[in-house]
Amino acid sequence: MTDSLDFRFLETINDFKQLEPFAASIWEQHYTPIIGADQVAFMLNKYQSAQAMFDQFSAGYKYAVVISGSQKAGYFAYDGKAEKEVFISKLYIHKDFRRRRLGRRVLDFISKEARTLGCTAMTLSVNKDNSDSIQFYTAYGFQTIKAQKLAIGEGFYMDDYVMSCPVQRE
Repeated sequence: MTDSLDFRFLETINDFKQLEPFAASIWEQHYTPIIGADQVAFMLNKYQSAQAMFDQFSAGYKYAVVISGSQKAGYFAYDGKAEKEVFISKLYIHKDFRRRRLGRRVLDFISKEARTLGCTAMTLSVNKDNSDSIQFYTAYGFQTIKAQKLAIGEGFYMDDYVMSCPVQRE
């Protein structure tokens, strides 16, 4: 079964204020076992708050909520002003909607957008201990190109793999 799918692109600070609690619900459920509650709280404030996401949008990132049927199923963001490769900043699907090919369909959409921008690749970073997501990205065609450990403040680090995938051709 293929769920109906729509993307609602965000443009106003109010759009991001409505997204913030949904983002927090995904993060708290998925990332607490991986990085712990303290780091999740820190990262929600620093990267997933309405203001942080709106600031990234204002810098040229495209943000959308994934709508499956009539329900919020996830959200994503990517660099909308990329020159050679599109950086996927966010791709989060709520646990109730995983394993329905929604993530794949989001990546297909971003790949098409990347092609329109003249890009040849998509890149992203993923926590090294996020095995389900790594498996998903690898199955899509992403390959690890490097490991990185970045200090993000208050003694926390993002310990990630950077992965890349060629943009799909029509």
